[in-house]
Formats: sequence, structure tokens, C-alpha cells
Amino acid sequence: MSLSLKLPRRTLSAGAALLVAAAGAVSAAPATAAPPPSVPAASSTPHVSYVNLGDSYAAGWGADAPAASVNPDAGWSNCLVGGRPDEVTQLSELKNVSLAGDFACTGATVGTNATGRPTIAEEIAAASAARKLTTTTNLITVSAGGNDIDFGMIIGVCARGTLGDCQQAAAAALHKAQQIDVAGTVEAIHAAAKHAVVAWVGYPHLFAANGGGVMSPAAAAVFNQGTDALNTELARLVKEAGRTEGVRTQYVDVTPNFSGHEIGSADSWFNLSFTDPQLEPFNFHPTAEGYLEGYYPAMASQISFARPAF
Repeated sequence: MSLSLKLPRRTLSAGAALLVAAAGAVSAAPATAAPPPSVPAASSTPHVSYVNLGDSYAAGWGADAPAASVNPDAGWSNCLVGGRPDEVTQLSELKNVSLAGDFACTGATVGTNATGRPTIAEEIAAASAARKLTTTTNLITVSAGGNDIDFGMIIGVCARGTLGDCQQAAAAALHKAQQIDVAGTVEAIHAAAKHAVVAWVGYPHLFAANGGGVMSPAAAAVFNQGTDALNTELARLVKEAGRTEGVRTQYVDVTPNFSGHEIGSADSWFNLSFTDPQLEPFNFHPTAEGYLEGYYPAMASQISFARPAF
């Protein structure tokens, strides 16, 4: 996703100011974060050729804030990725797993949008044209859906509006989530890589129960429940698409890994600043610690690395 929210400074409590400082400290040196140990089970499987697709959470946005660059694999000027390392680079370092192509773009959506950002369908087409997504591809990871329901807008409503406004925004988002074309995405991937496992990665809770100084505790509860609703819908759609298209699909749940590390917790794994223009574009995205200790273990433990029979 690509989320940026500017809130009046008066909305930040003293505790929130400390949180901002802590978040900045985490993001200042993400490259030194110790990567989690590899998963032994993956080391004994045949070679896996891996392609990554998706939005900012797949693109490592915030892993080395404020670093950002054009994705070299995709090549589009509006396809930005964050700093590395992140869950994608760490996953590719597992024995017998190699990253054939990384086509994730910050701001990517499943459906078309008015922002001009690439869609997942365009990422698939680019990967296929580059011969990175082929019949020899074994694994594709996808993180998408958050931009389709406009996570950033919902954060703004829940932070500045009434609780009723927040609830209405969350309800509208659930309706949008039900319309996300997961089946079409899986079908397009399968057309180019018919032997691959498609692993769709969900989203973490962003806020601790206290709201992290961004929104009220009640609004934070509504927002997190909305995240759960999106994840549940994505899991359902992914399973249904796999059954309909005859594709091996999996949904990867990352929420438990971020428990105790949400914005507002004593050990947040998210970027958050309302005072530094360089850091603000990375707000509400994981730090390197979040990607390496939250996303990576969930993906490495839940994704099937067994090579399908050809």
C-alpha cells in the first residue's frame, strides 16, 4: 500500500511523541536488524523459483525509511520499492529458493484506480513478458487488497472523524473487499505459471488497543476489526479461486506475528512520524524489524515449498 496521513500536531499526546521518536529510531538502522533463522523444512525441498507481486507491503516500503527507489525488475518510473532487506529478500535466501523476479510496486491495486499506480495485472504481464513468470515458476507471493479498500482514507476518517464515521468507513470497506477480483488475479497468474503455488499474504493489525496517539481506543478497535474482515475475505476469495481455477493457493496470516508490536505498543514494528517530511510517506508501514520478524516467519512457516509434480 501507499499510506500517508498528516494529522495536526495537537492530536499527538506526550506518549505519542515518544512513540514517534521510538519509531524513528527503529527505522534509522533497519539494515542491521538480525534476520530470523531459516526454516529447516524448506532446506530439504527441490529448487523453488520464486516471483513476488503486490503492493507496498510486498515492496518493502519502510524497511529502510526514508530510502526508496524504482523497482529495477518492473522498470516503470511509478513502480517504487522500499529499502531492503525485507521478507522477500529473506525468503529468497532459504536454501533451494531463488527469487526469479520481484515486480511489487508501492500503491498497487488489484482493480484499476485513478492514481496511475500499476495494477497487479500489469505486474503479472510485466513478469510474464520478462520471462520471469513461466511454467518453471514454483511460487508466487501476492500482497494486495489494502489499496482497493483505501486503507489510508479509513485511517484518516477514524483518526479525525467520529466513531460513527469510522464504523461507516469500515463497513463500506468490507463491501469493497468482497468485490476484489482475487479469482481474476489467480487466473492470470495460472495462465503464465501453471505449476506455481499462489500464496496471498494478509495484513497485520496497525494499532495497539490504545490507538497509538493516532486515534481513540474505540476507533482503533473498529479499524483492527476492519483489517480482520479484509483478511477473512481475502482468505475466502483465495481459497475459492484456487478451487475454481484448479490452482494451488494459500492464504498467509501475519496478524499473530505482530501481536504486541502494533503502533502504540512498547515495541512497535511500524514507521510513524508526523513531523519529518522524509519519513511521513512511510507511515503505517513496517520497519525492517516488522518485515523480518513479522512477515518473514509467517511466510516461511505457512507457505508450501514442496515442488508440484509436472
